[in-house]
Amino acid sequence: MHGKRNGKLFDVWSIIHFSSGIVAGWIMPPFIALSLLVLWEPLEIFVLSPLLAKVNIVFGYESINNSLSDIVFDTLGVALGTWLLKGLVSPPFFFF
Repeated sequence: MHGKRNGKLFDVWSIIHFSSGIVAGWIMPPFIALSLLVLWEPLEIFVLSPLLAKVNIVFGYESINNSLSDIVFDTLGVALGTWLLKGLVSPPFFFF
């Protein structure tokens, strides 16, 4: 079995969510960037985690608190990428 779910509000994945948010906010409109990042959470928990568990890979085994904190870090990253980074440096390409 997996053991205890990750209930931490901050972990190494928080940094990855924040960084991904910055990049997404830099190269996409903020609503689209945030929508994609928020939709990642249920995909991670309800689809990827069970599929990977079948081959003994623990991924996305987290509590609701951890998922919500990931969304907060996504949001902060998108805001930084959209309103600060995009204002300082033009992105090399745009999605959407």
